[in-house]
Amino acid sequence: MYTTIINLVIEQVGFIIEYFGLGIVTVSVVAAVYRVVLPEYTVESVRRFLGKRIIFGLEFIIAADILLATVATDLNEVLRLFGIVFIRVVLGWGLRKEIGVK
Repeated sequence: MYTTIINLVIEQVGFIIEYFGLGIVTVSVVAAVYRVVLPEYTVESVRRFLGKRIIFGLEFIIAADILLATVATDLNEVLRLFGIVFIRVVLGWGLRKEIGVK
């Protein structure tokens, strides 16, 4: 009984963290589009701005996936989640390298 309740709480917290990360990315895209039309921002500065925020949001999404992997019911689900995490980590690494963030 307690295990089921704990699993449900962990799942809900994982979804909240994931949606928070998606919210960061969404707000960042809107802000970047707004900055593109303003003359005081260069394309490179907007690119760096958006890249940093996408990385930040991606870290929340990765954390949520790791949290959800703790309550996975079978090996296939765990492998699927770790595959998704791996792809997201590689994307984050590539994005960091592309925009020059350490």
